[in-house]
Amino acid sequence: MELGRDSDTGGQVKYVVELARALGETPGVYRVDLLTRQISAPDVDWSYGEPTEMLSPRNSENLGDDMGESSGAYIVRIPFGPREKYIPKEQLWPHIQEFVDGALVHIMQMSKVLGEQVGNGQPVWPVVIHGHYADAGDSAALLSGALNVPMVFTGHSLGRDKLEQLLKQGRQTRDEVNATYKIMRRIEAEELCLDASEIVITSTRQEIDKQWGLYNGFDVIMERKLRARIKRGVSCYGREMPRMIPIPPGMEFSHIVPHDVDLDSEEANEVGSDSPDPPVWADIMRFFSNPRKPMILALARPDPKKNITTLVKAFGEHHELRNLANLTLIMGNRDVIDEMSSTNGAVLTSVLKLIDKYDLYGQVAYPKHHKQSEVPDIYRGGVY
Repeated sequence: MELGRDSDTGGQVKYVVELARALGETPGVYRVDLLTRQISAPDVDWSYGEPTEMLSPRNSENLGDDMGESSGAYIVRIPFGPREKYIPKEQLWPHIQEFVDGALVHIMQMSKVLGEQVGNGQPVWPVVIHGHYADAGDSAALLSGALNVPMVFTGHSLGRDKLEQLLKQGRQTRDEVNATYKIMRRIEAEELCLDASEIVITSTRQEIDKQWGLYNGFDVIMERKLRARIKRGVSCYGREMPRMIPIPPGMEFSHIVPHDVDLDSEEANEVGSDSPDPPVWADIMRFFSNPRKPMILALARPDPKKNITTLVKAFGEHHELRNLANLTLIMGNRDVIDEMSSTNGAVLTSVLKLIDKYDLYGQVAYPKHHKQSEVPDIYRGGVY
């Protein structure tokens, strides 16, 4: 996965992949297919062009005896849209139906295959379809209706809330926001998801009350009343709303190797001196005039809502903190700022201007590249 290259390759991508892998290891789940777009472009990783990719289980010891030929979790890439071009999600809306058609073909074929393997010759259909983000939710709603399969939806980021926040900033008009983010089409898809979903997954209660509460298809008070009536077995007179379930995001720790040593002991110092430093440390430490100081770490995409510029400003204005620590900014991956999206490029430029304004040279690191596998090593670099 190429995480952090733009707003479409942020933490939500890792979240969905890890969710699929975890579901594939769950007892009672035979197969999980994560459907996404197939891209055969020279500027993305070659694996994005592979039609199918198996997600290796985190621990092979967890595999049960019921594992079959086609069991497990898979990324299935459906060709739709420009075949040899990577495009942002805002440009995918005209191609949604093409994706749905391709997904239906895959599901029909897989239902027959699984039927022959575990269904006694009868087709095995999906138990649930889970849409992530508005465009996939739109697709999931269409697939759910076509297959008569329950739908679950996770919004990750909601259009109405984003529209409000952008308008409050006063930098763009409503028409400009819509032209940039296709926000009205996104909101339309999210309303459709509310109508089609049995369950909507959120990360916080605030997302339910303050964000989903902005939508025509959801009313916080009505949802609570309907749920109470359902529990009591009382008629809801035909009114339906999806059940909102807040599930705080977790973290995958299987790839992190803990260091069970006392950092203040002589033994720890000896161990540290014998083991070579991870390569990513050199990329970070070269920025610092005093690399022995502890680090303050921020790891996020250069997106305005991540508030990285406020962090740099606060660090620059706190002279005592600057004397005590260095600041490390891991802001995705980039080659040339001018080739980044206008939004991300503007954040990077603002960060560089703040570093110059507060004369933070030698105190702030902002490496251009890092790998996902290097994140644990970055945290071991003395972060507090």
